[in-house]
Amino acid sequence: MSSEDNLNDNELSKKGIITLVLSRGLTQLPIAVAGLLLVDIALSFNVEVGIAGQISTAAGLFSIFFGLMMGILNVRFKHKSLLFTGILLYVLVAVSSYFATSLSILIGVFSFVGIANATVIPMVNTLIGELVSPDRRASAIGWTVGGMFLIYLIGMLVIGFIATMGWRMTMVIVMVPVGVLTGIMCRSYIPDQKTSSENETSLRDLFRGYKNLLSNKSAIGVILGTILGFPAWYFYVVYGPSFYRQVFNLSASSISIALIFLIISGIIGSFTVGRLVKRTSEKTVLLSATASLGIITLIVFRIPSFWVTYFLTLIAMFSGGILLTVSNSFALAQIPEYRGTMMSLHGVADSSASVISAGLGGTLLLLYGYGGSSIVLGVTGLLSAIVLYLFTSNQ
Repeated sequence: MSSEDNLNDNELSKKGIITLVLSRGLTQLPIAVAGLLLVDIALSFNVEVGIAGQISTAAGLFSIFFGLMMGILNVRFKHKSLLFTGILLYVLVAVSSYFATSLSILIGVFSFVGIANATVIPMVNTLIGELVSPDRRASAIGWTVGGMFLIYLIGMLVIGFIATMGWRMTMVIVMVPVGVLTGIMCRSYIPDQKTSSENETSLRDLFRGYKNLLSNKSAIGVILGTILGFPAWYFYVVYGPSFYRQVFNLSASSISIALIFLIISGIIGSFTVGRLVKRTSEKTVLLSATASLGIITLIVFRIPSFWVTYFLTLIAMFSGGILLTVSNSFALAQIPEYRGTMMSLHGVADSSASVISAGLGGTLLLLYGYGGSSIVLGVTGLLSAIVLYLFTSNQ
């Protein structure tokens, strides 16, 4: 057991936990604006919704590339400093998006969302791994995921009611205040971590971490399972609001209200992980959530009834809340001595899944509609469950 495991919850204050919750929630606000107002963004640039959705593809691609660099940065720099930098990038994105004059420029701006995601998400989980005792990490991650859903919900409600101001101003109003507040709290309430002062030692530790990860079948299984399992989740996030607007002719404000119970379902799912893990195991919970999300995705976007679709989506959101929480907790346990490297690559896998969902999903959406694209992503979810069952183990 590493010295990190000897740390306890007292080293991360309640305000520190709230800071991590806000940081995790901030990662969802660009997605909330782009998801709920994607139709408006497409109209403003006179393009199809599937094409406008490629702003999420750009974010995902840059998150992958920068996530690989995080394997170096998390060894060479303080995790608190990296978290703070990522938070500031969200503020920069919101302000820059306001002045975007073309979709190409907006895609370029949203690439910084990917960099911010690759920085903030792994650092939130890594700091939990460092500052929270092993027996409470699943619950702590559940709080950050549940808080993320709650912030997403509040963001959706605000977006729905101020959407008439235009997507540009909406993005500024929603993201900038939260980003500034979270940045201030990060500087004030997150403890400083020590890093290696000698570059040669840091580089040696870095490559040893990659070597250990690549030789660990269970760790590789977690990465592959994430790449295959998360696209189904991201399809709901990226294209879900547009699906309800285009198929059932709901307004942006109506969708923001309809999303309330969907997000609450996700919050409940994330908060139940701690209890579920104590009764079974992280692997069992992860398998169940992944399989159920994949099965529902196979059918839900092909049902013509709004209420049946809505009910099944509630179940999908519950499963998604469990999946996001237990996947991170399970990944943290794989290689404790190289937790930062593991979580950075898990973040890369997460970003790869968002690219698959936005890129492949958007292409299939243009060709075959929501029903055709959801079938493919549902199948990848089931493949993920098979990979996790065959290659991973409880640590």
